[in-house]
Amino acid sequence: MTKGKKIGAVIVALLAVIAVLAGATIKRILHPRLGEQTGQSSQGIFGSLGDLGQIVGNPREGFPGKSRVTLLCMGIDDNWTDKDEVYTAGSRTDTLFLLTLNLDTKKATMLSIPRDTYTHIAGTRHSFKINQAYETGGPDRAIQTVAGLLGVTADHYLVLNVDSTRRMVDALGGVDVDVPHEMHYHDKWGHLSIDLKPGPQHLNGEQAVGFARYRHPDAGRKPTPEDGDERRMARQHILMRAMIDRGKSFANVTQAPHLIDVGMSTIRTDLTRTQLFDLAALFRGVQQDDIRTASIPGDDFRGPNGEWFYRLDMKQAHALTDWLVKGDESASRRLVPVIVRNGTRVPGLAGRVVAQLQAAGFTDVINGGNASVPRVQLASTSAAGAGTQPRTTLLDTGVIVPQAAADVAAALALPTALAQRIPNKPNKTGWTAPATLTVTLGQDYAQALKAAGLLTVPPDTGQN
Repeated sequence: MTKGKKIGAVIVALLAVIAVLAGATIKRILHPRLGEQTGQSSQGIFGSLGDLGQIVGNPREGFPGKSRVTLLCMGIDDNWTDKDEVYTAGSRTDTLFLLTLNLDTKKATMLSIPRDTYTHIAGTRHSFKINQAYETGGPDRAIQTVAGLLGVTADHYLVLNVDSTRRMVDALGGVDVDVPHEMHYHDKWGHLSIDLKPGPQHLNGEQAVGFARYRHPDAGRKPTPEDGDERRMARQHILMRAMIDRGKSFANVTQAPHLIDVGMSTIRTDLTRTQLFDLAALFRGVQQDDIRTASIPGDDFRGPNGEWFYRLDMKQAHALTDWLVKGDESASRRLVPVIVRNGTRVPGLAGRVVAQLQAAGFTDVINGGNASVPRVQLASTSAAGAGTQPRTTLLDTGVIVPQAAADVAAALALPTALAQRIPNKPNKTGWTAPATLTVTLGQDYAQALKAAGLLTVPPDTGQN
């Protein structure tokens, strides 16, 4: 890994700080609403908070009139001088994501933006990699650049460096993760040494950083199924969840002042300390299932001067933004590839359902033709004869929207349809087939249409 190519394993720090603040000591903390900027107090965090015997009042007061708060979170990598001294001036954002906190539902979403995304840099006359925005104009330019790209302006920003995650993990006493495969990479210039075996294990801060930053093995080692930023962002999400779990269960009150000091000192933000504690109080019960994560897909391309850029799939980028950042649940339907197959003898049934799903907001729907048997034989399902199956089935091979099968079933008025989620697995080269939701229509659906007077062809006759 060369200079400037390091991926900062830092997307986890804010929610980890929130988890720490929301632990065993939250009921002991009261802070004056002074609007002070975050940063480490010379007396420690408790020295700046005042009376510890009182309790946070109404945490919503920190965000008047807000039901959702969106933060642009930026992880910057460390640069190194020729004398091997670290500095951060002029750093680019190696990690960039929008974190949206729903103050009503107490749920969170994270939308990652690949660092090499090609876009117009706000306040300039040129386009380049999005990570240049912070380098040339700090957090404000980064916020405006993301706003121009996705159409949403973050309420606040949060900046972390590559050391933030290491310090937080060590302060938490390590985290538990399941390492998917061997990870061995050593880069003296990049100050990176990764040596991890596969399987569940307890990682310290240095190991956790390696887990999130790993890209490919040392030269001469057996290749591993890594294919760029997508897998790294997925591992960063895994690490975030592990830190949240650890932070919530870390109940050692004597260590709380140190944990909070570490957490507060690893970030730079325009949120006040008061607001951070308000978020801690609001999200103290957050669970893994309360956090949705996604990365914007796209394709690599080479620029005229040989640089590699990433071109976002803007159709999906806007759908993800509408869904995860703006809170439009119906936008999730634009993200689900649906294949409709006819498992009956009723001609044209699949085409009819394609049109019905498109009218319900599913924009990526195709007619998969006839199916003599289900793609995956589900429990209590069997073929009722050549070209038929008795019951409609839904097979989810890992689409990004967890409730997609339920949404399709509701759109077709099929609450009893058999649904199964079997995510696609990577092959030997690390490639994973695109996830889809396959609907195989059964005799039950045809009978229901006939009973409602919507089908004139008997469901057990005709040609496929």
